[in-house]
Amino acid sequence: MIQRVLPSVRPKLTLMTALILSATSLSGCSSIPFFSSGSDDYPAARLDVPPTFTMPTPQAGLAMPAIASARAAEASKKDGGTGGVLVRGEGVKVMGGPDSRYLSVDASPDAVWPKLQTFLQDEGYTVKKVEPGVGLIETDWTGSQSADQNGFSLMKLLKLTKNTFFKPDNIEKVRLRIEQGETANQTLVFVTSQKMPLTGDQPLFPGDEKDSYKYADAQPDPTLSADVLARLTAYLSGKSEAESRAMMNASFAPRAKLFFNKDKDERYIMVSQPYPRVWNRLGLALDRLGFDPVKSNQKDGVIEVSHNHPQALYADVALRGEQVDPKQSLKLMLTLKVIPQKDGTTRIDVDNIKVDGGSLPQDRFVILSKINAQME
Repeated sequence: MIQRVLPSVRPKLTLMTALILSATSLSGCSSIPFFSSGSDDYPAARLDVPPTFTMPTPQAGLAMPAIASARAAEASKKDGGTGGVLVRGEGVKVMGGPDSRYLSVDASPDAVWPKLQTFLQDEGYTVKKVEPGVGLIETDWTGSQSADQNGFSLMKLLKLTKNTFFKPDNIEKVRLRIEQGETANQTLVFVTSQKMPLTGDQPLFPGDEKDSYKYADAQPDPTLSADVLARLTAYLSGKSEAESRAMMNASFAPRAKLFFNKDKDERYIMVSQPYPRVWNRLGLALDRLGFDPVKSNQKDGVIEVSHNHPQALYADVALRGEQVDPKQSLKLMLTLKVIPQKDGTTRIDVDNIKVDGGSLPQDRFVILSKINAQME
């Protein structure tokens, strides 16, 4: 059971009070399977609370995620095409005007709180600071100088792969804040975010190498906040983690796609997200599929895992003319290569597969299909 979050000052809570709460310093860290985010204090700028929970007006050209399902499309029609979040979820309402969107959830703060951290990790963010006492969760800067056990930093990676690695247009940070609503079973959720845009190839520090990249000062990003709010609306509609992810998949266009190159006889996954977030999400995907970590090197983009009962991956897979013996003693060794692309997307390849104790039919296709479903 988490600490009790501060009760709301009711509907008449002033914006100034909300900002004071959001400015409270945070402490804590996250734990993501396979990869550690580190716990040092990095020189990245702190997330300053924007002057208001601003979001662009309908005329501001807000880029919302593509809607994939008929159910979500119907919901958007009922919305009348007005500004704000298009997704609607069961037990979750989008409240406030275009310049101050927030969520009202029909659940207690104790029930909502753990879902928020899981949501951010599912989205590929590293949760850096957590403060249950005031209902605040803050992510690390995506792609900032956050080192794992291998001493990886994005700046270091950019230097090593200058000619092939994409230059991130920005690095981003998200903050979620909750309050108790008018009743014990109502929770209000506020989303704010910031981005630091790339300004050019400049030394980060005097005398530093010129192939490093400099980012401008952090600024509030209404479009990112709207995107996170929309996805969070769908996620909080699920009663379990599996149902929450299903709601997300039904409401938005897939972010991952499995490709087959006939000429080279190769299969691979393309994910429409930058390398740091894909790396985090891939670790979670492998963990959910039952893989055990063997070795990971984020700098080189290599992940080695094993599976002590790989037949489980075939449980809901129908292969014509092929059968898998669930009682056979097998062990699968898998090496994946995560490759950043110049356009900011990320490719996932199977570098090596080895099955001890026997063989598995179409193993490359089955494994990539399972990973792709998790990455959507």
